[in-house]
Amino acid sequence: MHRSTPFIAALTALVGLAGTATAAPPDHAGKRALEKNPNLDTIPGSVIVTYKAGAVQLERETARLLADANGNREFRTLPSIEHMTVRDPAHAMHVLSKLPWVESVEPDWVIRPTGSSNDEFVGLQWGLNNTGQDIRGILGTPDVDIDAFEAWDVTTGDAGLVIAVIDSGVQWDHPDLDANIWSNPGEIAGNGVDDDGNGYVDDIRGWDFYDADNNPDDADGHGTHVAGTIGAESNNAQGTAGVVWQCQIMPLRFIGPFGGSTSDAIAAIDYAVAAGCKLSNNSWGGGGFSSALQNAIAQADAAGHLFVAASGNDGRNTDSQPAYPASYSNPNIISVANINNRGGMDSTSNYGSTTVDLGAPGTDIASTYNGNSYVWSSGTSMASPHVAGTAALIWSAYPNLTHDEVKAAIMNSAKPLSSMSGRSVTGGFLNANDALAVAGGGNPDPDPTPPAAPSGLAAADGGSGVVNLTWNDNSNDESGFEVQHEKQRRNGRWQSTTTVNVAADSTGTSLSLEAGSTYRIRVRSYNSAGASAWTGYAQLTLEGGGGGGGGGNGKGKNK
Repeated sequence: MHRSTPFIAALTALVGLAGTATAAPPDHAGKRALEKNPNLDTIPGSVIVTYKAGAVQLERETARLLADANGNREFRTLPSIEHMTVRDPAHAMHVLSKLPWVESVEPDWVIRPTGSSNDEFVGLQWGLNNTGQDIRGILGTPDVDIDAFEAWDVTTGDAGLVIAVIDSGVQWDHPDLDANIWSNPGEIAGNGVDDDGNGYVDDIRGWDFYDADNNPDDADGHGTHVAGTIGAESNNAQGTAGVVWQCQIMPLRFIGPFGGSTSDAIAAIDYAVAAGCKLSNNSWGGGGFSSALQNAIAQADAAGHLFVAASGNDGRNTDSQPAYPASYSNPNIISVANINNRGGMDSTSNYGSTTVDLGAPGTDIASTYNGNSYVWSSGTSMASPHVAGTAALIWSAYPNLTHDEVKAAIMNSAKPLSSMSGRSVTGGFLNANDALAVAGGGNPDPDPTPPAAPSGLAAADGGSGVVNLTWNDNSNDESGFEVQHEKQRRNGRWQSTTTVNVAADSTGTSLSLEAGSTYRIRVRSYNSAGASAWTGYAQLTLEGGGGGGGGGNGKGKNK
């Protein structure tokens, strides 16, 4: 025993005089506090306590008494952690930190979604299949995608697999989500009874920890967008396709209009693990280090639960500036960066050679949204659900794999990507098809390498502002060519570059430019692994008058 008998006797007398300090569960003051002050960093009057192993009930009651607690909450799968509401957090943290049976006491940090921006939805999901299509004015790089179409030849999902979306809620009656929403098999709807004895009454579809009720609907849209990327109903002639077509989305809301509390995040993780859910998506972060939250994720690890997390949108190196929860060292976390449709890491995405695992599509992602609608959103919040959906595909095809094996399949199949080299653990980009191959004991497709550079670039005046270009194609594995041209100003300087994409296997193209002007032009090839070196510039002055910018058709080459 680590405490003396006289000390315990004194505590007994103290508690006996004051009575037990256990009170009703916290009254969700966090919600009211955030609505009053959206810029809070911590929840006022709220602390999270982690007890050492062996702490007895008397000691816990004494801790509540000394902290002047007026409410407490315990967690089913996390018996060492307790959430207290207290009158004076500074006093409570001071006295609790001195108790020999308390491991740690910490603030209840405010957590927020990893930001996103919404715009008009036009239905192009380049992250699933990138053909180089125009996404909001940006031509993509073909095959910078997760090879979802190929993965669906192996599996489209398992209607019994549950995925917790721990977020701002989910519009569970969205017509592109409703058939894939989890239904609690142990609960009878509307009878006002906790039928399954889990502490939550009529939790048919999950739980709203922010509002403390059984309706985890989405007031923000963030969680609905995440859920659609993971598991929107597919092949149903409407809306978008999820990475996994058949699954059960468990909506767990803990984020309100101005954020949510760490204690409610812990409660949501606890709920998912207690329900036997082995996979969650966590597109949120903020606040300082929390040993309680890290312990909750560790308990999930012990239960075989994979915790997929957005790396964050601060554009920083999390090796030196951590962003939680993605930066915790728990082995069941997969931390995900945001990659755009050309294979570059978005400038807002966090990165880290030891703290971020891989990249996934996260810029201009089309998915479900509140009000039965669809929008574009961008951020690591949009990248993370691609990974969660891929994990669901793996478990659908190979249900006996452990969560460690599922993570290993995702990590070991990441496609090398130059923008992730030295900025992530794998140096690569999510590939669902290869992850399925690795999970099944096979090998992924050979890793691509950047193509060889073209050579012999020549430019000829075709009249009326047309430039005819030719070059030698020195590669058999390019996805296409980039042609850049710059116009010379009267002061001799060159205007900003304009880029035109040309199809693979081409040996030339035509550009419609401005007659009478001088241009310099260069070409390079590219594929999903990166781009070749540029050719040298070809320069010419066009004769005649008239014309306008653009690009032409490639001249074919047989291979």
